[in-house]
Amino acid sequence: MRLTLVLPTLLWLVSSFSTVAAIRAERPVAAELLPDQTLVYLQARSVPDLIKAFNETSMGRITRDEQIRPFVSHLYGSALDAYTQIEERIGLPMADLLRLPQGELCFAVVAQDQGNPEVVLLFDVGKHVAQAETLLRRLDEELLGAEASRTVEEVAGVQMDVYEFPGRGRRLVVFEKEGTVVFTSNVDLSKQLLDVWGGNEELLTLSENRKFKTIMNRCRVTNDDDDEEQPHVTFYADPFTLAKRLTRGNFAAQAGLATAAGLGVDGITGVGGSMVFATEEFDGIMHAHMLLETPREGVVKMVALESGDTTPEPWVPTDVASYSTMHWDIDQTLDEMTKLYDVFRGENAWQIEIVDVASEQSGVDFETDILQQIDGRATMLTWMEPPARLNSQATLIAVKVKNPERVKASLTRVTDKFANRTQRETYGGLTYFSVDVGRRNRNADPQVTRIPDPCVAVIGDYLMATDSSKLLKQIILTKSDASMTLANDLEFKLIASKIRRQVGGAKVGLVTFRRPEEGFRALYQMATSEAIRAQLDGRSANNPFFNALNQALKENPLPPFAVVAQYLAPGGAMVINDSTGLHYTAFTLRRD
Repeated sequence: MRLTLVLPTLLWLVSSFSTVAAIRAERPVAAELLPDQTLVYLQARSVPDLIKAFNETSMGRITRDEQIRPFVSHLYGSALDAYTQIEERIGLPMADLLRLPQGELCFAVVAQDQGNPEVVLLFDVGKHVAQAETLLRRLDEELLGAEASRTVEEVAGVQMDVYEFPGRGRRLVVFEKEGTVVFTSNVDLSKQLLDVWGGNEELLTLSENRKFKTIMNRCRVTNDDDDEEQPHVTFYADPFTLAKRLTRGNFAAQAGLATAAGLGVDGITGVGGSMVFATEEFDGIMHAHMLLETPREGVVKMVALESGDTTPEPWVPTDVASYSTMHWDIDQTLDEMTKLYDVFRGENAWQIEIVDVASEQSGVDFETDILQQIDGRATMLTWMEPPARLNSQATLIAVKVKNPERVKASLTRVTDKFANRTQRETYGGLTYFSVDVGRRNRNADPQVTRIPDPCVAVIGDYLMATDSSKLLKQIILTKSDASMTLANDLEFKLIASKIRRQVGGAKVGLVTFRRPEEGFRALYQMATSEAIRAQLDGRSANNPFFNALNQALKENPLPPFAVVAQYLAPGGAMVINDSTGLHYTAFTLRRD
C-alpha cells in the first residue's frame, strides 16, 4: 500500500522536475532575446513548419502533382548542377544545407541610442550541429583568407569568435549555444544576447517594446473557432527611427529627415505583420499594420480612407485578374496637401505653381473642372489581354466624378488642345480618346510583346484611363450586359463574404479581389506559345536560367491547364483605417 502511494508521487515529482528543466532549458524566442531598440525584425518561427505548410499551399501542391512533377524535378536538377560548382567551397551537399535550419530563423537590425546600427542573424540547427560546425569552419577559412583577424572570447561558457576586417572598422561575431548559431556585428550586442539568454530579466527586450506589442496584437490570426493560429512568419520595422540612426553624423541626410518630419512622415511610428500558410480555410493569410501617431498630421493626415459601397461597378468584367476599389476623403487630402506645399514653397504656392500651371497647360480650370469633380471613389483593375504575351496584363484606373457631362466637356477641350497626339474613337455608341505617347517600340514582335495603346474616356459617372483599348472595349460591352459583370460572379461573392467576416463590424476603406487563375493561364499560354518558345531558344544559349527552363519545357511538356487550375482559388484583401493606423489583411482561399 505504501508503494502504491509513494511510487505515483515519485513519478509525478520526477516528471514535474523534468518538465520544469525542459522549460528552463528551452531558448527564449528571438523577440525575447533582442534588445527593445530592435528596429528591423524578420522571423520564421520554425523553418521546417514553414516548409511543411508551404507544401500544403496551392503552389506546393502544384509542384507535387504527378503530371507537373517531372518539369519541376528537371528545374531542381538544374539547380543542383549549378550548386555543385560551389559545393566544395561551402563544404556541405545541397541536401545537408537545406536541412540545416531546424527551428527559428531570425534577422534583425538593432540601433541603440548611441553607436552604429548592428545586425543579428540567428537560426536553430537542432541536432545538425556537426553540419553547422562544418559550415562555420569553411566560413572561418574564407574570412582568414580574406585577411580578417580572429580573436576568441568566452562569455558565460560560450565561445565567441570575433573577426575584424582591416581598414573597415567592422566586426563579425559568431557563436553557437544550445543548437542555435548566432551571427552579429558587435561584441557588446552578442554579450547582451547571452546575458538575456542566461536569465537576466532586467534588460528590456523587443517583446516588451510598446510599438512591437501593439502591432503584433493587431496582427493575430484566428480560425473559425476563434483559436489563435501561430504565424509562420512575423516582421516589424520602425523605419523613421532607423533612418535617423543610420544617418547619424551626416548633416545633409539629417536635414532631409528634418524636412520629412516637417511633412509628417515621422507620424509613421512602426510597421509590421504576420503570415500564416495552409490553414483549414485559407491557402495563406497575411496581416500588416501601419502604426500612426495620434493626432495625425501632414502626409499621414492625407491618408484619408473612408468606408463605402465596395460592390463592383456594372462595367467591371467578370474575367478580371484583379479588382480594387476604395473610398477617399479627397477634400481632406487636398487641404492638407495645399498646406504642406505652401509651408515649403511659400504663401499661395500651390495655387500659383500647381493649379494655375496645370490650368494653362490643359486648357481647363484644373481646380473646378478636375479636382472639385472627384467624388471620392476610385477603382483599379487588371485584365489579361489576349493573346498571352510577356506584358499581357493591362491596367485600368477609374475615378468617380460628380458631374460626368462637365468632365466630358473638359476632356474634350484637353484632347482638342493636344489634337496632334490624341484621336477620337467610338465603340458601342460611346466615345473615347486614344493617346499617342510617342514611345512605342515599333520593332517589337507583337506575338511576344503587347504594344500598349493608352486611352481615356468618361463612361457612366467614371473618368477612366487605361493602357489597352481592348480592355476599354470589354468594359463598354460589360456595361450593356449585366451577366458579364463581376458583381454577379460567384467567386467574388464568396470573397466578399469572407471579407465581411474578417473585418467584423469595422469600416472598410479598400477592398481587393484577386483571381490567380487568370495570371497562371497567361503564363501557361506563354509557355506553350511557339513565338515565345522561339525567343526562349534564342536567349538560352548565353543564359543558364533560360537554358534550364527551355530544356525542362522541351523534355517535359506541360499537362493541360486544367491540371494547374484545379489547385487555384480566388483571394481578397482589405484595408481598415482605425484609431491606431492602417490595417491590411490579404488572403487566398484553400481549394480542396
